[in-house]
Amino acid sequence: MKTLFTLFRKNAYFFLPFLLWIIVGGVMLATYSQRELFLGINGEHSAFGDVVVTGITYLGDGIMFGLILLLMLIMQKFRVFFIGLGVFLLAAAVVQVAKHYFNAPRPISYFGDEAATLVHTVKWVTVHSSCSFPSGHSAVAFAMFSFLSVFLRNKKLGLLFIILALTAAYSRIYLAQHFFADVYVGSIVGTLSTIIVFGFFRFRDSATSPEVCAEAMVNANAA
Repeated sequence: MKTLFTLFRKNAYFFLPFLLWIIVGGVMLATYSQRELFLGINGEHSAFGDVVVTGITYLGDGIMFGLILLLMLIMQKFRVFFIGLGVFLLAAAVVQVAKHYFNAPRPISYFGDEAATLVHTVKWVTVHSSCSFPSGHSAVAFAMFSFLSVFLRNKKLGLLFIILALTAAYSRIYLAQHFFADVYVGSIVGTLSTIIVFGFFRFRDSATSPEVCAEAMVNANAA
């Protein structure tokens, strides 16, 4: 518990806005229907937005996280690499199991015949029809950016990272790939993956070397 408190306190620039997102997002889910939330977000679009959002959505692509992990290897930050790999694999595993268990329809299927007139799609983006819940891109984006928030020395970057993660999640609704609930739960899966894996490594450290503290570990890896 002390380790988690230290983690949140040291990375408040990411975790406090994330907590606000969880609260606001939860209220929105309780207030509006799935249909209303999707159409309200997806319905606001433009030709310029189509291009920009198409690029933004790659922030949640596994390749992006893979490039960051590769950079860690090149820099010989092996411990950080294995923690990041654990975060990515945990988030991906949870998402894939949930996707195939629920096999929820994506917006294009959910709206059926109405999709042609109600759902905005981008012509150069392939729109999927199944395994909507939860959003894998959102989970990866939040996993990656929460991981970076924890292990980079400049903690103020956490505010930028949470904005980028939220933007990636937004892009999934804009591109008609997911519903609000999909990206909401995906964000929780991704962030919890970082917390769980960090906690596991910290617990192992304390079991083998009690004098190692979370702050020292973070600073050593970021150096």
